[in-house]
Amino acid sequence: MRLVGLELDHFRLYERLRFRTEARELALVGPNASGKTSLLEAVYYLGTARSFRFADDRDLVRHGAVHFSIRARLEREGEKNEAGRVTPWRNELALLYESAGKSAAVDGERCKRLSELLGRLVVCCFTVEDLDTVRGGAGRRRRFLDLLLGQVSPTYTAAAGEFVQALRQRNAALRAEQYDSAEVRAWETPLAASAARITALRQSAADELNEFLRPAFAELTEREHDLRLGYESSLAETRLDAERLVEPFLAIFDRNRERDRRRGHTTAGPHRDDLRLSLDSVDLRRYASRGQLRLSTLALRLAEAEFLARHTATRPVFLLDDAASELDELTNRRLLPVLRRRVGQLIVTTLPQDLGHLGIEGEVYELEGGEIRPAGDGS
Repeated sequence: MRLVGLELDHFRLYERLRFRTEARELALVGPNASGKTSLLEAVYYLGTARSFRFADDRDLVRHGAVHFSIRARLEREGEKNEAGRVTPWRNELALLYESAGKSAAVDGERCKRLSELLGRLVVCCFTVEDLDTVRGGAGRRRRFLDLLLGQVSPTYTAAAGEFVQALRQRNAALRAEQYDSAEVRAWETPLAASAARITALRQSAADELNEFLRPAFAELTEREHDLRLGYESSLAETRLDAERLVEPFLAIFDRNRERDRRRGHTTAGPHRDDLRLSLDSVDLRRYASRGQLRLSTLALRLAEAEFLARHTATRPVFLLDDAASELDELTNRRLLPVLRRRVGQLIVTTLPQDLGHLGIEGEVYELEGGEIRPAGDGS
């Protein structure tokens, strides 16, 4: 898959941007605060309906505006015809944010639900902030799985929405001035059903990511290490069908009900789970050098790219933000060839002085003042 056109209106610092490319590899070059990361953020947002910056949607609206829109043209390899030729398959996506909420369209037809947009633009991203995915709070690691599964599994998206609704209702019942245990129990049934589906899909995804993690880390380091992802759940056993996880969740909610009442919220469930990334049995959440964090996080993103390719039958668009400032020259030299074997398109941002360290084999564009132009084009 590759992005061949992008249009932004009132997104971050961009009042209006129009961009076309046929390149499978391109670099966006500019000084700090020139809009490089914001452009990547727009691409990622169109693919996932969420920002990789943990930003509120309102923060993405350009100052003085009341809405933003993102439009893109995508191209992916189609199927061979009788003559053996492959006709590219193209899509046009659009997403509008305004005070009333978000709306989306595919090929000019309005989506009934925003979830219909997910998975159309298959995308993954590495930023400096990704280091906090490994060492930061558990919420960041849950979010990693949420965004990954949201691109490939409508079942997961639906279960997550149902879980949030049931969780809010149970928590409200726990905090009610006139406590009603029957009402609390009534919400535990839908809560357990959605929690079971979420947990089963997360566990399956973690297991599958492990297939790709060790080879990816070996390619980056040219050494053999055991990089492994573990899913830490409220349940003792999670490698079961979703149907078989419902009863264990109901038992946990029943056992914790009085404690949850005292605390005013649900203390167990997938909203409290975590991921553990370990290197040679060392928990990287607690013990890791900055170099280990960088390489482990990169390997996790490479595994994500392979996971997406397997489940969508298309290699994703990979966004690499300001890599040269965080990665050493040796890692940069190894990284791009590794990425080229896994992704459909690579879009990199960098400072002008760092461009030569990356070895980009594609187009270079300059960004400044909310405008974009081919490098060397002074017009």
